[in-house]
Amino acid sequence: MAIKFIVDSMCDTNSNILSRYEFDILPIPITLDDKTYFDGIDITPEMIVNFVNNNKKSFPKTAQIQPLAIIDTIEKHLKNDDDVIYLAFSSKLSGTYQTAQLLAKDLQTKYPHRKITIIDSLSATTGTALILYQGLKLNKLNRSYSEIVVTMTFLSQHAQIFFMVGDIKWLAQGGRISRNAAMLGDMLKIVPILYFNDGEILVYEKIRGQKKALRKLLATVEEKMGKNKEQIIGFIQSTALDLQEKAKRHLEKELGTKNFMIPQDAGAALTVHIGPHCLGIMFFDELPDNYVNVCP
Repeated sequence: MAIKFIVDSMCDTNSNILSRYEFDILPIPITLDDKTYFDGIDITPEMIVNFVNNNKKSFPKTAQIQPLAIIDTIEKHLKNDDDVIYLAFSSKLSGTYQTAQLLAKDLQTKYPHRKITIIDSLSATTGTALILYQGLKLNKLNRSYSEIVVTMTFLSQHAQIFFMVGDIKWLAQGGRISRNAAMLGDMLKIVPILYFNDGEILVYEKIRGQKKALRKLLATVEEKMGKNKEQIIGFIQSTALDLQEKAKRHLEKELGTKNFMIPQDAGAALTVHIGPHCLGIMFFDELPDNYVNVCP
């Protein structure tokens, strides 16, 4: 009997976690015109960017995880007498969480002696990975199923995610802002900062100029983090490696941060939402007593 973890491909981890911990990743379907691909399997961020650049009237679409994939993945663990924790993509951005809950109820009647919990991450990308990692780490420390669920749920409610957008026109194509606003913003070199608010992506502030936007992003991270500086900070970047390095050096110097979770780059599903030349920073505004501030 063991605890098995499941996430979807909107959770961006790195090679250290993938090589040291066992968990399932369910691929998010992405549709380009009339063809459907699966994130992390047969589509890349470069394919997303190329499609958008060459198709002005059509924009990529993400969809829910296929129900059969959820059922099969959960049930294979239940059949092996293992318990399951599925950390799902934010319910405000996908119906996968609600679907997984319904499927879990049916499976629970079939396997009444096993535990199944679906957690709404209220986040995405490395923010979700930071939550997952705490669950994985507590499991390695032989903590109870209930403690792990409570901790991961707590962290989901305290995850902070801020993105500095590199291409304002991408937000217009994705329907997040009007095309007129995007045209004006592009002319004025406006750099939007997006954030997750209760699981939903909203515009936090619009800054003129990349340098000022980066300063604002870092100042916001420091402000929202408050006294909880002894933690792992997550990054994600989409063709913005230089910005990520600048931000990392700043946090090392100003906050004394030693532990970072840094995936190689954004996945295809995340690229649909944020576009290229984007930098994201993730952290928690409150930490549980059992928080593990150790990188894999």
